[in-house]
Amino acid sequence: MNTGFGKIVWWGFSPALNFLNESYISDRSERMKMSDEKMESLHILVVGAADSRHLLKTIAKSYEHTNLPFEMYVVENSIESYARQLMLLGIAFEQAKSLQEKTELLLEVFGNTLIRQSTLNYIQNKSSELIRMVTDFEELKQKMPFINLEALKYKERDSLESVFKFWRNPDSTLFDISKYWDLRLRHLLGPRFDSRDGVFDWDYNMKILNKGASIISSSEYKYWRKTGIAFHLREGDYNGPNKTLTSEHENQQYIRRGYWGDVVSSPYLAFGIECEDKEYLKKSNNIHCKTAQDVSARNVTAMMYELKYSRPYKNCTENIFGEREENHKGDLNMFQISFLPVNFISDLNKKACYQKLFDIVYFSNSMVHHFVPEFSTLLKRNAVVLVETAKFILDLTSEQEAEYIKKVTNMAEAAGCEYLDCMAVRWSAAIENEATEVGKEGTGGIL
Repeated sequence: MNTGFGKIVWWGFSPALNFLNESYISDRSERMKMSDEKMESLHILVVGAADSRHLLKTIAKSYEHTNLPFEMYVVENSIESYARQLMLLGIAFEQAKSLQEKTELLLEVFGNTLIRQSTLNYIQNKSSELIRMVTDFEELKQKMPFINLEALKYKERDSLESVFKFWRNPDSTLFDISKYWDLRLRHLLGPRFDSRDGVFDWDYNMKILNKGASIISSSEYKYWRKTGIAFHLREGDYNGPNKTLTSEHENQQYIRRGYWGDVVSSPYLAFGIECEDKEYLKKSNNIHCKTAQDVSARNVTAMMYELKYSRPYKNCTENIFGEREENHKGDLNMFQISFLPVNFISDLNKKACYQKLFDIVYFSNSMVHHFVPEFSTLLKRNAVVLVETAKFILDLTSEQEAEYIKKVTNMAEAAGCEYLDCMAVRWSAAIENEATEVGKEGTGGIL
């Protein structure tokens, strides 16, 4: 494995999206303004997002559309990704913790190779709870009624249980992630490993900064490259292995368990490079006053707040440190997250129940090759398709990035789509005499 991208994607390479953004549901927004009645459910397909950032942000912002139910369908290429997303969703909807505790816990699990002992204990306890959920759907309905695992095969449910059992095992020696991180770096850098500080400095100055992610500070980026620790939000010892980052790599002779994820781009991209509060992006003497960790903590806290109280977050300090037992004020019946079988995207168009179902589709850059002409049969009239660009895949040259965009554009055209320069955000298409829009988000690496 000679790329920094890795074999498995643990975090996305673009900021979190709100799928209920006015740009994506403009036709429904007009109807909602004219009627207070409950609308027909919106169907969203999320292909290869790798983490729960889009799911959480969409649910957090759903209070803006109180009469619009929606269902998100998730497809990934590994069972470990499903397990990790369930863990992150479980943290976000945890009732027994304050907003600050949930923010710190989520970011640690999300982006750190090494975690505090308290976080390690939480993962072990939560894994036992998740085992009960995936093996007993009645338990799942009680604890997380918005999660639907019924489409998963029995073999996949068994695999989920096995993953959670491994996470639950208190023996830290079973997964020496510091060793695996070091091996990934040595394999990636080869003879340059001894001068890795210079490599990290080059990648930061010539790639990260040139991509417009200067909010990521040089010190935090280099520290993450060396150790795999992105978020150091609390004083304490970060010495426990984050087992949610483990996966299996199969070669011709045997299966190895280790760390096969990103060691170049960083987990800061998901929550740490964009912010609604522009105060967090201010500069003084051309240097950012905040870091990507600060922005990430602010954005995740805002999501946790909006999930809990169903109202806008405006740097509120109320109840961030306390009030742990209040129930979620949003309507959990207004949305659902359905996990489809692993790698099921190639079989979706063969199932009648998914024909012309989806209003919004998201493709990550690692799974956009599934955007084939046959996929258009799944799109509803006026559907929107979002495709993640390769902007923050640092292994690629600018020419390769341009070639990627060209290929994606050709794929869209092959699916019957036609580019529209409408505020630089939309494609439009005629498929079987029905208009299908394929959207793009220009900032933050979304095509």
